[in-house]
Amino acid sequence: MYISLVLMGVALCGAYVAAWYRTRRARRLLAGLPTYPELPFFGNVHRFFGGGEHLLQTLADLSEKADEKNLPFLLWVGPCPVLMFNGGEDVKAVTNAFIEKPYYYRFGRPWLGNGLVTGPGSIWKHNIKNLSGSFNSSVVDGYQAVFNAQAQKLVENMKKEVGAEPFDAMHKYLAYTTLETVCQTALGVPQISDSIVTTEYYEAFNTAVLLLIKRGLNLLQHFDWVYQLTPSYRQLMKCIGIIHNVSETVINRRKLEWEEKNKSGAKDKELDPSETRFKSFLDILLEVSERDESMTLDQLKAEVDTIIVGGQETVATTLFYCLLMIGCNNDVQNKLYEEFKGIFGDSKRPVQKGDLTQMKYCEAVIQETLRLYPPVPAVMRYADKDLKLNSCIVPKDTACGINAWGGGRSRRCWGPDVLQYRPERWLDSDLNHTHATYLLAFSYGRRSCIGKKYAMSFLKTALAYCVREFHITSEAEKLKLRVDLALRPVSGHLIRVHLR
Repeated sequence: MYISLVLMGVALCGAYVAAWYRTRRARRLLAGLPTYPELPFFGNVHRFFGGGEHLLQTLADLSEKADEKNLPFLLWVGPCPVLMFNGGEDVKAVTNAFIEKPYYYRFGRPWLGNGLVTGPGSIWKHNIKNLSGSFNSSVVDGYQAVFNAQAQKLVENMKKEVGAEPFDAMHKYLAYTTLETVCQTALGVPQISDSIVTTEYYEAFNTAVLLLIKRGLNLLQHFDWVYQLTPSYRQLMKCIGIIHNVSETVINRRKLEWEEKNKSGAKDKELDPSETRFKSFLDILLEVSERDESMTLDQLKAEVDTIIVGGQETVATTLFYCLLMIGCNNDVQNKLYEEFKGIFGDSKRPVQKGDLTQMKYCEAVIQETLRLYPPVPAVMRYADKDLKLNSCIVPKDTACGINAWGGGRSRRCWGPDVLQYRPERWLDSDLNHTHATYLLAFSYGRRSCIGKKYAMSFLKTALAYCVREFHITSEAEKLKLRVDLALRPVSGHLIRVHLR
């Protein structure tokens, strides 16, 4: 027994020395960066135990330390270095140099395949050339009727809460509304009456997201062979089966219609240049598949599923925090209402594409919300080569975190009122350009989100409907937050609505 313990101790010491030896170059290059004390074998992994609320506290702490030093923050996940960047020229350099993702993005591949978020760099590089213009102005303008119908439906549902107790708008209404909206625009179901989001689909979607988060926070389940033995894996596969059944049914039907149209030689009628036509993301992919053999049916499904997940999660979360913020900042809500009254008068007519460009203060509200409450607090890149920065040299095989939480709350960038919710700061100067590398809600650089125009158009439309109809109150000063896949509230997230 004694000999066995000695041998085990020797083996552990040998493994530790070997791991240290492999990382000696990275340690030398990254010496002097702010960091936490390490544990043998584990590095700083223990800092992330304790659930999503503790995870956000750690992120906030390291963000503040990095901002004070004006340097990236160094973490060690076992023997692997992770650099967290708050913003500035470092973020610009990292996001343009690296397009690969760390290994844990593969966790989403059973659901999202090799789509734009989870796919390897080689596939992303090929597909982004075809898809970068997918959500340009002319395409997004074609979705305005869907945005209006869904915003109107949201308002009608929220009217049930007038005069009632405070309610959880996110889970009761917003998540469902945004999921239905993105499904309609991604899959090509423009009529509100043709909803494809059933209760079963909605529950499977949310359960799958939670299961992926649960896996990400459990280091043992990072090993595929371990995870595949768990009940969570079987539940995830069941949920993904339900989700894929819906998208595959619509895609296969639409593909047959597309092939029949091409076979018959039918062409779209010429449109007046002032008119916009509904053109789903699926339609765009089908066009790509005609000229690019690499856009297989599986790849087509992966891109559609990726757009649905990315669009639903981020847009619902942002709309939620916008309502919370205007609900506890009455002066902001009044200015927003006055802007809408200046555009629409006393009418509650549908929002037109020309109205969106006039919503300057509304856009400032959304930008300020994204600054303080980024839906995804951090995204990652993988360094497949060395990169020299002003602050340090990023060694090959380092994970690089693009820290949207830290960038939006950088006192160095935003000044002493950094924690004050003040949309007016976006009207004072052109912060969209001067502070672009610190507003990271849509990421930055070569692999940033392609759906910003889509998100802003829907958010403006939804806010116009809500604020024209309701006076909103909230107690967001009690807000406590946590991190899972997105930035989520722990408490203090209820709102009340009153008819105007």
